[in-house]
Amino acid sequence: MLLKLWITVLSVTVVGATFPFFNPITERLVDYKDAQNTVQQGFLAYPTFATPLKKRPAVIVFHAFTGRTEFDNGKARDLAKLGYVAFAADTYGKGKAASDVPGNFAIMGQLLGNRTTILRNRILSSWNYVKSLPFVDTNRIGSIGFCFGGLCTLDLARFNVGLKAAVSFHGTLTDYPGNGTSIDASVQAHHGDEDPHTTNADADAFLVEMRRRNGDWGFTRYAHALHAFTLPGVENWGIPGAAFNPIASNRSWTAMEAFLAEKLL
Repeated sequence: MLLKLWITVLSVTVVGATFPFFNPITERLVDYKDAQNTVQQGFLAYPTFATPLKKRPAVIVFHAFTGRTEFDNGKARDLAKLGYVAFAADTYGKGKAASDVPGNFAIMGQLLGNRTTILRNRILSSWNYVKSLPFVDTNRIGSIGFCFGGLCTLDLARFNVGLKAAVSFHGTLTDYPGNGTSIDASVQAHHGDEDPHTTNADADAFLVEMRRRNGDWGFTRYAHALHAFTLPGVENWGIPGAAFNPIASNRSWTAMEAFLAEKLL
């Protein structure tokens, strides 16, 4: 299997002097399967020094309606450079993502229509794959997600399988069927205040859910931010009410870094 090695130069300061050191990153594509033997293909990136004797915390990245793209792979690399084992998951299935927006919306719609069966299985297969890695500390796994992936990361938190932290970026906030009464993972959600797809009424309902579940959660709204505010160029994809917002994108990612460090490092 082809491996790629990325070298990141960092620095450390000791008594006023700065010394560079290397933080090598290993990455590869991996195939895995859900309970129905559907082949999924994810992207794994992790610090090369991670070993069974030096287990690292992990973060699962759930993609937007696009399916897993280079955007998600890049987020996994960014997380690996922070010291996490990062896995950009695939909930659509290997090679199933469409080449256009309507096609991907159709795939997403099918999965949302089977949220408690097919989608649940594919979320859990991603969780199980990461847990199976010998260099992952299974007591320190978090997840993040964008748009549709925000729903996936929140659902994984709602499953109460041992996830420690979940972060949703402009995610679908609809409660999981069954109206559970608890949530073990700590939750951080980032919402665009002018999002016409996941509205402020949806956001308010989500807060009611979080209070009902009596968990550890935080929720931030971003002024002037529409849907998909972390996705560069999304305003050119023909989706009304969606636009990249660099201020909201940068602020939310910075908040996520601090949150994951608190919960996982």
